[in-house]
Parts: sequence; C-alpha cells; structure tokens
Amino acid sequence: MTPPSRREFLAAATAAPFVLRSAEDGPPAASPALLERIEAFRPGRLGADLAALRPRDRIGASHVAGLYAPGQGRPFLVEGAERLIALGTRAAKFWFTPRTIASSYPWGSDWGGGRDTFVELARTDDFRAVFDLPFSVIALEALLPHDEAWRDRAPDGPEAVEESERAIYDLARHLLAEYRDRPVTFILQNWESDWRFRGATAETWSPPAEEVERLSDRMVRWLAARQRGVERARAEHPGARCRVAHAAEVNRVLDGFRGVPNVTRNVLPRVELDLVSYSCYDALASPATLAVAIEEIRRHARPGPLFGPGAVMLGEIGVPENEQPERIAERWDGWIGVALALDVPYVFQWQLYCNEPRAGRPRPDVPIRRADECRGFFLVRPDGTLGETGRLFAGWWRA
Repeated sequence: MTPPSRREFLAAATAAPFVLRSAEDGPPAASPALLERIEAFRPGRLGADLAALRPRDRIGASHVAGLYAPGQGRPFLVEGAERLIALGTRAAKFWFTPRTIASSYPWGSDWGGGRDTFVELARTDDFRAVFDLPFSVIALEALLPHDEAWRDRAPDGPEAVEESERAIYDLARHLLAEYRDRPVTFILQNWESDWRFRGATAETWSPPAEEVERLSDRMVRWLAARQRGVERARAEHPGARCRVAHAAEVNRVLDGFRGVPNVTRNVLPRVELDLVSYSCYDALASPATLAVAIEEIRRHARPGPLFGPGAVMLGEIGVPENEQPERIAERWDGWIGVALALDVPYVFQWQLYCNEPRAGRPRPDVPIRRADECRGFFLVRPDGTLGETGRLFAGWWRA
C-alpha cells in the first residue's frame, strides 16, 4: 500500500470523523473508519510496506536510570545510545536534568561539578558523544530547578519567566549552532505534566475551580516562556538543517472525560506549542482507546507551524514483560498501528534497560544480573539478550 501524505490523511480525517460520541456523553467511541484504518496500518499487516513509513526514524526508545548495564565499564549513557543505534533505530529519548544526571546515568562517568546549566551538560564528553551518533531525532527531558518549581512559585513575575525562557533559549541556540549542518531534530520537553499539575499521583482530583484556574495560568505562563525561548533561538538560525522543537507532555488524558481537570483541557487550549508529548499508559487498554486519547489531545492542542496539525507524539509507552507476558507482539502491533494510522510523528518505547524492580519485591542491589528481578520494561535484558519487545522492534527497524 502507498502511505498517504499528511495532507491526504488530514483531509480523510475531516471527511470521516474519528469519534462518534461527544465528550459530554462520556469517553467517545472510535468510528468504524478509524478502526478500519488502524487495522490497515498494523505493522503485521503492512509487511514490506512498513519500510515506506520510516519506522527507524519514528519509533525509538528511552534510556535512563536502568537497573543494569550490559556494557559495564563504559559510560552508561553512551553505551545505551550506541546500543540503540546498533539495534537499528535513529530515534531516542534521554534525561537531561542536571540535578539528577548522576542517578540517571550512574555508571562509567564522572559527572562532577560544573553541570548546573543545560549548555554545560550539552558540552560534556558523554552528551557530545551521544549527539554525534547518527540519530535523526533526540528527545531530551530538560528541566532545571526553577522549571520544577512553577507550581509553588508562580512564574508571573518578569524575573521568573525570563529565567525559564533564557535557559531553554541558551540550550536551543547551542544545539542549533553546534549541529546546524546535520538533519537532526532535538525535542526539548518536560515529564508528565498532569502529575505536576495535580501535585500528586492520585487517580482522582477535585479542587475548587479557582485553584484549577490558578494552576492552569501558572503552567501556561511557564510553557509559553519555554516555547518563546526555542522560537527565539530558531529565528536566529534560519538556515540550520538541525531543528529544535519544544514539547509539553501530558499523561492523564482520559480523566477529562470523567470531569477531572487535566492539562489537556485546562492548559493546552491556552498556549501554542510545537508538539505535545503523550505518556500514554492511561490509554493502553485497546488500540481504539489510544486512538481516542490522541484525538482528544489534538482537539484541544494549539500546534505551531513546525509540525502543523496532528503534532502529538507518544513520548512514553511500554509493557512490563515479566508481569504481563501475554500478547506482547499483538499489543504492540495494535499500538503502533494507531501511531501510524494517525500519523503520529514519533513513538518512544519505555525503555532500553528496565528501571523498575519487580512489583512487590524490595529494590535489588544494582546492577542486577537476572531479568526476573525487574518488571520487564526493556528492549534488552540484563544478560544482553533481547526481550520480546526488543526482537519485535529490531525487526521493524531493520525491515
């Protein structure tokens, strides 16, 4: 089959709405047209046509805080990045928070001092080595202490707003200058905004309306400042082949259908962003549920011109193979079918090396040696062999 262009896809979406019920009636149902499209775009059905959709440039994985290091003795960050390239992908996500960098990449590196800013971190030997690898897209969870304090310290004064804008501007400008001749996209984002919006990870949340408005306004101001910083840097490098984009990540999209305030409905309509990242664990019950959630984000988001309509990526998605060993290939076939059917630009699997101990067990001494000591969010097991997800993805990347 010939994959449709973005214009053809959006025209088809307008002609055949992808949801049936309005949000006021509860979670909408996927339309027959959408379900048919998802089935057609499952990798298992695409066969050789999958290569035309560039899976190695669109489907990648995260690498951070693993419980083990198959390449012991080498810098953990660099070894993992090289492992992803060797598996066949050209898309990867890394944590880029100076405050936690030593725990994010604990082995084989001397992070030391002098790593307090984004630019200082970008200039370290480890991140230089990663950025020099042939990735086509690199997503960075980029946060400084003031970025994590917006909820408690309102970014409504000029100094606070300028602090967020200046830091991400400096990073974007550095990346655009340093890699201007490479066709690589850097995505600068935060992590799971809804938990920060609520201030907790509770399943339910019912604050007073004035509290929702206060928090929404603070988050809008903060995200708008970061977006401005990236746009300013881009304006100064009009001829760069490198692209730098700004994204905000949402993670409790379906709560909006239950009347729970969330970032998707209360924040996204009020700020223009290059991209929305979706950590989509709340929507993995079925391909149809995931598709409805993506369409819900698109309904409320205000995308800028860099990616245009449909600018929603799956920033985090995974399955713990040791706890949910059933139907792994089938579930991935459906989820990736949704991403391809809805023209999602990027998907980042969670993750290269598992970072979570097995549920119900105490945290083991690290590095662990056996796969059964972790939950199984991995492409590569502790012994260096591929898990089921790893084998599946490697096959797609090498198609």
